[in-house]
Amino acid sequence: KDCQGELTTASKPAQPIEKGLAGPGLLAHAIVCKFGDHQPLYRQQASWARSGQMLPRSTVCGWLGGCGHLLMPLQELMVKRILQSKVIHTDDTPVPVLEPGRGKTREGRIWVYVGDKDHPYTVFDYTPTRRREGPAAFFGDYAGYIQADAYGGYDHLFKPRPDGKPSPTELACWAH
Repeated sequence: KDCQGELTTASKPAQPIEKGLAGPGLLAHAIVCKFGDHQPLYRQQASWARSGQMLPRSTVCGWLGGCGHLLMPLQELMVKRILQSKVIHTDDTPVPVLEPGRGKTREGRIWVYVGDKDHPYTVFDYTPTRRREGPAAFFGDYAGYIQADAYGGYDHLFKPRPDGKPSPTELACWAH
């Protein structure tokens, strides 16, 4: 009787994804399974089901997208730091991409950008094609050294710029 109107409950701890039920541990587990162990979501779903946990694939997919959104400031900082490197190594690799309604996959590209020893970051960037716009957007006004293979899509980066700013210098990759 003396406590009438005086009871309060503690606030719910902050969640990585607003209104999300998954805590940081479960989100980290899903990320590591998907991207570290290359385990597709349907296999994760089957694994959780064996433990009695019914997690819809669409829910986990939403969690991954939410985590990607949360990590964007970190990715942007890593890009900024890589672009402070004297030398940046880059390469691309084809990846199959599912395209709804097409009945088969098409080829997209994952570009890797690796900073130097003073900026030891690695960033991956996806583009739907191998066109030069991907590297052009990443490098912007960069004027250091670019270590890349002989793919012609990089050639425009090394030409004199119309605004008179210095262009990057091309280095052979030596990987091939």
